[in-house]
Amino acid sequence: MRETGKVTIQTYKDNSYGKKESVVFTALINPTGFSLTHKVEYNTERKEGANATNSQFIKKSPQTLQLEFLFDGTGVTKSNPGNKLINKIKEGLGKDPFSKMAVEDQLIEFYAATGDFNGTIHKPYTVIVTWGKFKFEGSLTEFTIDYKLFNKDGSPLRAIGKATFLESISDELAARMANKNSPDLTHKRIVQDGDTLPLMTERIYGDSKYYLEVAKVNGLVNFRQLKPGSEVYFPPLDKIS
Repeated sequence: MRETGKVTIQTYKDNSYGKKESVVFTALINPTGFSLTHKVEYNTERKEGANATNSQFIKKSPQTLQLEFLFDGTGVTKSNPGNKLINKIKEGLGKDPFSKMAVEDQLIEFYAATGDFNGTIHKPYTVIVTWGKFKFEGSLTEFTIDYKLFNKDGSPLRAIGKATFLESISDELAARMANKNSPDLTHKRIVQDGDTLPLMTERIYGDSKYYLEVAKVNGLVNFRQLKPGSEVYFPPLDKIS
């Protein structure tokens, strides 16, 4: 059972996200934040004899999500879920450090959900990372572990895992997105700091005048204060115009 408000990683059979697997990873401590990277590729080669470069759009790359997970085996962090990572452990390192799940066991659970380093599969699992209303669909592409604290026998008591996930969409959705004239094409965007609904609407439709219709579709009452990390759906233009 998922814990309310905790970051979870749900494993799926494939990127159609239709069939859930039984494996779910729940973070012991929520990260202090996350990063979303958007990348657009351009051809910047300068033509022979030209004085300036005419950048030509090539494609929009999948988004990437970066998260840092705290894996702690001291048993202290569970009672301090609201503090920042740097303040998680200040007291009680000698109070029954083995009463909670060991760091390596927590890492095994993480690997079980993401498919990383699993010899029985040929690629990492398709997952949905969820934190409150924020959802990210994709697969783990990179995972770096920084071990920070050790027991006398050398076993780790604390580690920070830096994970990068690459966006992955279903073949069906990819085909619809490739068809620019598809009547049922719907765009989903993640709200970033500084985003406003008129600005996001202009990016999608080329005109901000449809922002009130977009607000109605998404049930946004106070659309002037969008919450970073939340999702906004933009239906086909002919559905709202």
